[in-house]
Amino acid sequence: MNQFAVQIPTLSDVGATIRGYQSLPPKKREAMMSALRSLESWSGRRLKDIPANVPELGAVFEVIQPAALNIAPKTLANVKSLCLKALATSELAPGFVHKVSSRRPKDPAWAAIYNALTTFAQRNGLSRLINWCNRNGEPPEAVGDAIIERVMAEMAASSLRPNQYQVRRTMTRYWNEVVDIFPDLSLQKVTVPPSRLRRTRVPLTALPQSFLDDWNSYAKWAHGEDVFADDARPVALKQSSLDVMLRRIHLAANALVEAGTDRNSICKLSDLVSVDAFRSILRHRYEVTGGKSSYDNLGMAMNLLQIANEWVKVDPETLAELKRLKDKVPKVQFQMSRKNKLLITQFDQSTLKERLLSAPDRIWTDVQASTKKRRLRLAEAQAALAINILMYLPVRLGNLCALAFDEHLIVRESGTSTLTLSAEETKTGAGVDYEIPRMLAARLIEFREVIAHSVMGVRPKYLFCNVDGSLKDLATTRFLIQRYVKQYVGIHMNPHVFRHLAAKFILDNNPGAHVVVQHLLGHKSLATTATFYAGVDTVRAGRHHQALLEQAIASRKFSTGPARLDAQRREGGNHD
Repeated sequence: MNQFAVQIPTLSDVGATIRGYQSLPPKKREAMMSALRSLESWSGRRLKDIPANVPELGAVFEVIQPAALNIAPKTLANVKSLCLKALATSELAPGFVHKVSSRRPKDPAWAAIYNALTTFAQRNGLSRLINWCNRNGEPPEAVGDAIIERVMAEMAASSLRPNQYQVRRTMTRYWNEVVDIFPDLSLQKVTVPPSRLRRTRVPLTALPQSFLDDWNSYAKWAHGEDVFADDARPVALKQSSLDVMLRRIHLAANALVEAGTDRNSICKLSDLVSVDAFRSILRHRYEVTGGKSSYDNLGMAMNLLQIANEWVKVDPETLAELKRLKDKVPKVQFQMSRKNKLLITQFDQSTLKERLLSAPDRIWTDVQASTKKRRLRLAEAQAALAINILMYLPVRLGNLCALAFDEHLIVRESGTSTLTLSAEETKTGAGVDYEIPRMLAARLIEFREVIAHSVMGVRPKYLFCNVDGSLKDLATTRFLIQRYVKQYVGIHMNPHVFRHLAAKFILDNNPGAHVVVQHLLGHKSLATTATFYAGVDTVRAGRHHQALLEQAIASRKFSTGPARLDAQRREGGNHD
């Protein structure tokens, strides 16, 4: 070992330093030591392996989920604060000083700006900037990119706040709104960092208008808006199918542009289904996916072939060549993804399963005792109901988002309550009817009559509505469910996994009940059910086989007692 190597302080050194500070009050010293021990226990990492600096400490805390450890979020927050205090007290992190927040009067200029902010989001997003400037004597007109940089540098060095990049984006966007609110104060706008979401496709709006017009004409025809037209499509496509097709057509157009075609030359759908264009698209997508099978690639090829046949009406020779090229696209095994398989196997743990099953009750208890602001209480109640519905009635997310009272949800205080989806609303074209459990029906009634009514002033039409009564979009509802599952269960889970879990729970209890799963999930054919859950059945078959082997081994041991072994030896001796 190099004797001149610099020893980096660790949290173990922080603990040793804290223990040596006899001038600290015993209660404070023990509180900080207890927080360090809790961090070691929760993270599974030894204190001597964690460097004593804020970024490293933040990375350790970022992966700790309170629900998975059966601790309250407030407990985690307290431990975070005490660990930061211990780090500052030890003075082993150069330049780090733990700042205890204190309320101080705002400078009149800052007070005027803060009081003019009309939304909670604006106040929350700008509070750090305003407090920093107020504390450091910086007037509003001094705020610029340099001030933002200093605020964020201090935050990085002293705060365990996750996703600080997003904090900066929010802060700068709201500051630019303040500049517009106060045009007479000579405030300057700041640079808003770009979103980290990678949008690499050519926007549809960047393609020629004639291409978009051609797609709209095709979509109108395929949707069957004029069922009496001479050339009406024999089977009209659902809007959901057309939405998926448009996404794939966009993917194809983008692939053609990335392969070297001028986007302004893509004027019609026919420009995507010439033999040369089709070959270029498939070749490029094949290279992008590394030659691996892809649902998007296969679906895109099939949709392009469909358009070539029924809309562009290419000649038979061209159609045959397009089919030949399509057949070269790697085939896809339509089954549950490996990621989802690994996720649902985690629910063999009784503790994780219990946290999931109890989550709606725990969230609903919090909702009933909640003093949160209007929209937050509404969202919390919707999260509880969403998880509850998906557990008992595992509908697809698109159907869940659109649920309306007295249309899909018929809830009664006494008698049978139902959830009904028409054939036109489901992916498979088959209507679905569920009986809602009494407990869930009671919560839906309480939500509509009490919780939502107190927030909105009226009974809502939609279950997943905003404060103004408008329907939440799919992405917002998905995020809401994922957020509360992570908070109360301790894992990241896509809402669609609830359907896989429903199948798992049924088949775990009754391995042959594929027909029950088929009807519960609304699959069109039993083959779909069997295909998706074949891997799970293999696990069950393996367990059954192991049990049979263990029984056979136990039976053999029982039948080969001492007397039996002596007889076998004598028989063996006679043969010799």
